[in-house]
Amino acid sequence: MLTSAIPSCARGRRAASEPAPQTEWSLTVVNRHSLDISVYVTYDGQRSHVGVVPATSTATYVLPPHMIAPGRTVRLQANAIGSTRRVTTDALLVRPGQHVEWSLELELRQSSVAVW
Repeated sequence: MLTSAIPSCARGRRAASEPAPQTEWSLTVVNRHSLDISVYVTYDGQRSHVGVVPATSTATYVLPPHMIAPGRTVRLQANAIGSTRRVTTDALLVRPGQHVEWSLELELRQSSVAVW
């Protein structure tokens, strides 16, 4: 009887050695620029290519949780393809499950970013 009670008590709990589940985060890039934009995320000194957003279009990416480990900040970078123009955000603190929306304007330095 005691052995059947142990499994029912353990249900719903993680073993001490199991890591806590990690949650992805998402990035939407609204490209109002006349050129295609190559998007990167920089974290811990690493730069990771996210994708290319065609001119005057929007793209959403689901990104892995390791980019936003606790206490880590990220920066977003946009490079206009066929131009030397680019823009980089200030450091952003993004938590698991949050959404980032980055609006890239025709004049890249006037772009804005929101995290929620």
